[in-house]
Amino acid sequence: MMAEHPNPGQMTEFHWTGSHVSGSRACAVVRYAGPTNTRGSRWLATIKRDSQTTWRASATFEEGPITAALRAASKAGVEWQALTCHSIDPNTYCVGF
Repeated sequence: MMAEHPNPGQMTEFHWTGSHVSGSRACAVVRYAGPTNTRGSRWLATIKRDSQTTWRASATFEEGPITAALRAASKAGVEWQALTCHSIDPNTYCVGF
């Protein structure tokens, strides 16, 4: 399967290796969390390395899903830049690094 590369004009080939998708990039799944009695609306980001390693962070609704994803990356100890952002559903985004 071919997919558009973050750099225009370049393509990335994806294929299943039996353990992971070759050609894939790191991403954060960011979901909207509505207001509670004690907190306003916010974005919750998760980056999962494996079954034992997960980084989470949040941002206010006004700060947006990209900020939440970058905060989760910072907790992972990396200085990634958001390259893509795709909607999974109206309340969930995949922010690619």
